[in-house]
Amino acid sequence: MKKVCVALGGLALLGLAAQVAVAAPVASAEAMVVYVDCAAAGASGAAEAAGDGSVRAPLRSLEALNQLVLKAGTQVRFKRGSVCQGTFRPAAGSGGTAAAPVVVASYGARGLPRPHIAAGCVPAVVARKDAPVAPLISRPEPSAALPYAPLCQREEGPVRRAAVHLYNTQFWEIRDLELSNDGLSEAGRVGLLVQLENFGTGQYYRLSNLYVHHVRGYLQDEPGRALAYKSTGGILFEVTRDSETPEQPGQPTRFADVRVENSEVYQVDGIGISNRSAWMCRSGGAPCGDFAPYKGRPELLKARAAQIQQEYTPSTGLVIRNNRVHNVGGDGIIVRTASAPLVEANLVHDIWLRAPGNSAGVWAINTDDALFRYNEVYGVRLPQGEKLFDGMAFDADMGTRNTRIVANFSHDNGGGLVLFCACGQDGLGRQATASGVVVENNLSLNDRRRAILLAGLDDALVSNNLVIGAAGATLLEVHDYPTPDRLTLRSNRFIARGTAQAALYHPISASGAGSAFVWQGNRFSGYGGEVQGLRETLTQAEIDQLVLRWMRSSGFRQHAYRALAR
Repeated sequence: MKKVCVALGGLALLGLAAQVAVAAPVASAEAMVVYVDCAAAGASGAAEAAGDGSVRAPLRSLEALNQLVLKAGTQVRFKRGSVCQGTFRPAAGSGGTAAAPVVVASYGARGLPRPHIAAGCVPAVVARKDAPVAPLISRPEPSAALPYAPLCQREEGPVRRAAVHLYNTQFWEIRDLELSNDGLSEAGRVGLLVQLENFGTGQYYRLSNLYVHHVRGYLQDEPGRALAYKSTGGILFEVTRDSETPEQPGQPTRFADVRVENSEVYQVDGIGISNRSAWMCRSGGAPCGDFAPYKGRPELLKARAAQIQQEYTPSTGLVIRNNRVHNVGGDGIIVRTASAPLVEANLVHDIWLRAPGNSAGVWAINTDDALFRYNEVYGVRLPQGEKLFDGMAFDADMGTRNTRIVANFSHDNGGGLVLFCACGQDGLGRQATASGVVVENNLSLNDRRRAILLAGLDDALVSNNLVIGAAGATLLEVHDYPTPDRLTLRSNRFIARGTAQAALYHPISASGAGSAFVWQGNRFSGYGGEVQGLRETLTQAEIDQLVLRWMRSSGFRQHAYRALAR
């Protein structure tokens, strides 16, 4: 690749000083390498202060970088050890191609910290990771919450939407950066946001080795606020329809080929990693009124009811792999309005620490054929201990079809292993669905309240799982929704611990709960007289051996999260 000093003459020839804004983006005729070192700001001389984007005279600010149209094959290199305050939002027209994506990475001495883009206030000392990788088994307090602890002493500048914000662009690789968006109060903040609107299909996004931390987003929705709290947090891929009018519908839009890998998301509100889409309406799906242009406009939803059922435009090729997500106000990882997403080998812990609404560790909503495998999820809180819903490791939620939850390790979660939740309506007059769910070959160890929660279900298979509950935990909790609740429990080993025999059902379960359940070949230890299957009595040593056997045979140890060398 040819290295140039910002094609078409360079910024220095335009007389751009570090403190002077450019009126319009500078066009680029060819691919280039652009170097950015915000720590070099304040050098003597106007031209020198501006920099020309070369390695000897790097750009000194995000404002200067944002003026460039980054063409296919361009590399943007941020200097290690430097901190840039503001937002990296590439100029309109920036983007790569399948053969030549735009690459954003780092340069400089390997021993220095990753380049840091701070959209919010900048701490006096740049935050570093403060906790080692968690062990496979720990015992966090189930109801203990952690407050959001800002790094900053005062607000600095305006609230910015994101530290990195890609808008209506495609073919990007972003790696080796540190991102934050801190503040002293809640606001509509994200660490890294990729947004499409009226775009069609946005292709090829690769995020790797990112450290996203201290993002002070929202914790709940409020009337009149356009931005949902689940549009704030760590890393978000979002399809919006904010500019659409009733007279002029937009173009159906989606993501294709997205990978978020080998990264860490720490202390963010409200979510860790997620995708969202306003092109999400379908019969039996999640509520259509949750997104613009229908949010708060029931008359438009009613007028378009027939055509809305054809709007569903799921993203494809979504992979979330080998990330550590922890200290999150709300949910850990969510996939929504997607087809066949893969969420594997993530370490997700200390979740639902601050949000008043329901949250879970890793889950799907309005999505088909999701696969969750080899994830470790622990320390999902259940506030007040007796809150009815959520607080579990996994969830097949409204509008999901054929979700598979396979060979995961769930432990020490306040709400249990898994939730089935066809627990609302689609906004078009039909009950939401949760059908074809498979929960297979997972280990649930010391999960509390219950192992399985039904809050509306079409049909699911729970098979070959090893469930070792905490003392006092029940196996099932069933709520009364107008759904078939067809659940088959096959070849599982259910083990209750405690001095008294455990109950199969939590007392809140609806009258007649389990009438459509099918029990086949299960083994029970420590449960009372209502079990349907083989009874056995196991010692603690035998239980420990079952855990070790599962670790070896499930493939979890070979495929689970691996800490990255920082």
